[in-house]
Amino acid sequence: MTELRQLSKQDLERAAEICAGAIPPEFHVSRQKLLTNLFSDPDFSPEASFAAVNPAGKVLAFAGVKISSNQELYPDTAWISIMAVDREVQGQGLGTRLMEKVLSVLQTKAIKQIFLGMDFNNFFSGIPAPDERKAAFFEKFGFVVSAGEHYDLEADIIHNAFIDSFDDSAFAAEYPVHLFHGEREKVLDFLHREFPGRWEYEFSEALQEKKDFDEIVVLWNRDETEVAGYAMLHAERDAEGKKTGYGGLGPIGIAEKIRGHHVGDYILHEGLLQLRKIGVETVNIDWTILKDFYGQFGFEPARIYRAGVIQKA
Repeated sequence: MTELRQLSKQDLERAAEICAGAIPPEFHVSRQKLLTNLFSDPDFSPEASFAAVNPAGKVLAFAGVKISSNQELYPDTAWISIMAVDREVQGQGLGTRLMEKVLSVLQTKAIKQIFLGMDFNNFFSGIPAPDERKAAFFEKFGFVVSAGEHYDLEADIIHNAFIDSFDDSAFAAEYPVHLFHGEREKVLDFLHREFPGRWEYEFSEALQEKKDFDEIVVLWNRDETEVAGYAMLHAERDAEGKKTGYGGLGPIGIAEKIRGHHVGDYILHEGLLQLRKIGVETVNIDWTILKDFYGQFGFEPARIYRAGVIQKA
């Protein structure tokens, strides 16, 4: 008889094995990512995370859950960050048992909203590779699953004629772009004014974690007194700290008053050029529906998601 017990960091290796077989490789759920995004994440909740274990002690399935420590942005919130069942035992009800257990524990904690993915340091921004079977699975537990899809987009930025042919002459003098040099309050003022909430928090957290300044691009007004745009970059590193050639871009945004004039195209272009400079070859832009905006630089869907949430009054 398979039993459920709390998931712990000691299950890391086995969880990585399960993910390697159960989750498509394009989602990049590695051992290192499980360590950093789940077991070492400050929001990881061992109390609400469970492993299904056979009589020999082998983990056959697991669910990793996070509970929000940021009550201002996400009060009484939990995220089902990742759930996976060994391919050899799929279809035997282990996913259902795990979900029932997770939801029962979260109910005792008075959690009022539960998201599928979408957590800080997330693996997924929703249900990965969604289909009607997966949607029906979550809907039977009360999740509202969105009808629309959103995407992770990717492009090769080294062999990329779209980037090389972009004409920045209409923007360069009017909107100077520089790397961040410690102008923390001006960037925070911009984010608070234009994109209040999660972006502010993530920027502050990035600085606290000593993010490299060459991974933050800032667009200024003409006299460089006010921030008018912002792009966060990321160069992925392996366990030894070496850059892998893979990276990310986002969040990215410009002030409302200058939208509609292709200034967003300009800061996107500048961000991609900077990613080249820091050794990134393939760029991921996650959690977006803006296929046309990013598509102008050759970005195409690499992963697809649908959002899912339980919200209680």
